[in-house]
Amino acid sequence: MKWRRRLRPFWKAYLLWLRADCVDLSAAFAYHTLQSFFPALLIALSVASRLLGRDVERFDRLIVLVGQVLPASALPGFEATLRRFTNQGFGAGILGLVLLALSASNIYLTLQRGADRLWWNRPFGFDHLRWQEHVRRFLALRLKALALLLFVGLLIVVDQLFSTVRLFGSRGFHDQLQAFLPGPLLWVSSLSFGLDLLVSLLIGFGATLLFLWMLPSRRIPFRPLIPGALLVSGSLTLSNLLLGRSLLALGFRFQAYGVVGGVLLLTLWVWLVGAVLYFGQCFSVVLSGGAAGGPSTPLPR
Repeated sequence: MKWRRRLRPFWKAYLLWLRADCVDLSAAFAYHTLQSFFPALLIALSVASRLLGRDVERFDRLIVLVGQVLPASALPGFEATLRRFTNQGFGAGILGLVLLALSASNIYLTLQRGADRLWWNRPFGFDHLRWQEHVRRFLALRLKALALLLFVGLLIVVDQLFSTVRLFGSRGFHDQLQAFLPGPLLWVSSLSFGLDLLVSLLIGFGATLLFLWMLPSRRIPFRPLIPGALLVSGSLTLSNLLLGRSLLALGFRFQAYGVVGGVLLLTLWVWLVGAVLYFGQCFSVVLSGGAAGGPSTPLPR
């Protein structure tokens, strides 16, 4: 039957997902991602403090904007922390950058080991490398991981502007767009949700395709990654639209649990992202027909 033939790659991807223990790999991804949140927050607060400086008006405006997102009980703590950073934020920003470089590389290496397990049954062998090559590889991986995750993180922030904040649907953006567009193109300003969703899907697809291609330790065929990237980006965009606001509302509803409840919800969300990401990789491996499979080999000495 045709429908069975079409669903067979998804079933094979699911079997590979189970056989490779992607549930545990997603849990490791969630653990290392949560580790990187604190240094990333240090960097964000340091940058915000450098931009705000002693400008009281900007500071108050930022507090008002954050107050629309954070619960009322958490707003005083955020305001006090930001005030401290405006006085001494540079050192904390440097500390956050160092910690983020280490934690981001842990995220990348965790995902890379999982990708190598899916494509080549085991990670790269580096038993016979000299210590200079180990040091060079250590530094190169840290720099590559930090650059790649910062770039993908920037794309995720831009994607959230379109999928969650709905930039094209905001009144301020509509007013500015109508002021700059010529008369025959004013109809573009009426496209709000559909255009936001399309841009979000395109950004998510591009970021996912780049990430899946750069992730393994060896080069892999590019064409099988396209359906996997479409599956991952579409699933994450849809789950973000359906569950994003629900999880945020659920976190506000159970504020009595404090930080623990928020961390549990965040861990669940990051684990779900990791599970979808690994399933997309399994789908790409199945579509490749095993042409890229086989045991991996160490780098040339």
